[in-house]
Amino acid sequence: MIRVVRVPAVSAEESLERIGRSGMSEREHALWHFGGVEPSRRPLPRRPDKAPNFTAYKCEAVKKALSGLFGTKCAYCESPYAHITAMEVEHFRPKGGYIDDDGKFRSPGYYWLAASYDNLLPSCIDCNRERKQFHWTKDGRRVLTKSGKANRFPMAPGTRRAKIPADLPKERPLLLNPCTDYPDQHLRFFADGFVEPAKTPQENRMPKGRATIDIYGLVRDALVSERRKWATLMEAAMQGVLTADRNLREHPQDPAMVSQRTNAENALSFFLRPDSPYLAMANAMEFTFRIVRAAARDYHLARTAWSHSKDAQDRAALVQRVAVLQQIMTDATLDLALVAKLFKQAGIPNL
Repeated sequence: MIRVVRVPAVSAEESLERIGRSGMSEREHALWHFGGVEPSRRPLPRRPDKAPNFTAYKCEAVKKALSGLFGTKCAYCESPYAHITAMEVEHFRPKGGYIDDDGKFRSPGYYWLAASYDNLLPSCIDCNRERKQFHWTKDGRRVLTKSGKANRFPMAPGTRRAKIPADLPKERPLLLNPCTDYPDQHLRFFADGFVEPAKTPQENRMPKGRATIDIYGLVRDALVSERRKWATLMEAAMQGVLTADRNLREHPQDPAMVSQRTNAENALSFFLRPDSPYLAMANAMEFTFRIVRAAARDYHLARTAWSHSKDAQDRAALVQRVAVLQQIMTDATLDLALVAKLFKQAGIPNL
């Protein structure tokens, strides 16, 4: 999951406010039926006896806007879905009802948001529909448990759920919303496809990462496998850059080596394009790669300088570079398995 800035979608918003057979928009219908809030339009339509069917969100204008916003990827797991299934337009706050803390279904839900564009997100089936699936644990076990959001929308302990629109700002939901939250403050991705709650002050204060992983099933077997495949391809691209760096160090005046590195860097940039899948994982891997690449470059420069001069100043600089490498190799905030692979490719000796 990555942060996506929601932009106005005039066509979608107009479609959601379209007047229905009741003489009102679906939102007005819901507010009057459930909340007793009269629409401002005149002449005043009759107060509806039945709830709306909640179908406005299914219109093509909404689907088109969400596809443009998220690039035909699931808002939660970032899996591409266009080639295998239709988009599921998902209500972040459930429209018809919700599962309470006791596991019971309660209704109504957030009826006034059923036709609100800001409450709609594109989802794959597995993130949206609850069912049993195999999930991975941090210690490598494969466990059969339920995941899929459905009507689940948990709150932080002690938080009252909003019953009317005015109470929404008081809510403290535990699920990450990619358009209003910063997922990288709560989720930590690894190059083996796994994801865990981030060790950050934000996650400590509000465990949104934990709830999001569990409810959307972000460690479900098939998803972890797909992320791992993508990470393997990205690792190969990173290793291509490090190989090109080494070749250019050995042949600094060779235009072919300059071209090789440019091509390798372009190949790596493919994984970081906005429309690429699993961008949260790719960004995390690229962050580690930048640190490793810079440290390896500085080490090789220092080593070359000392090997030519053999003086004390250059030796001290080399010792300092080695200390930086050792610090990176033990930095728990980094993906240390990836660090080890990249250092090996960069020609860093065992320290």
